[in-house]
Amino acid sequence: MAFAIIVEIPGGTLAQYEKVSEVMHLKGTREASPGLVVHFAGLTGDTLTVIDVWESREAYERHLAELGEEGREAIRKVGLPPYTHREFEVYNLVK
Repeated sequence: MAFAIIVEIPGGTLAQYEKVSEVMHLKGTREASPGLVVHFAGLTGDTLTVIDVWESREAYERHLAELGEEGREAIRKVGLPPYTHREFEVYNLVK
């Protein structure tokens, strides 16, 4: 079943997003991680919002495992403010 993640980062910037997304394989010439259905991000007021839909929770967890410390270090380096995330199984996905 498809799985979605919504990350909300109050005070996060598009410049920070650009830097982290390069490491997370969400930008540039690299292919997206296997199992990623769609990824998008934007500003809602002063909050950076990032939304991913994955083929399954397992695909998302594999992505995190593959990134390992490199992903966590990228987030620390750009100084992202504390953030929250929500996750849920997708009931309906139209492509």
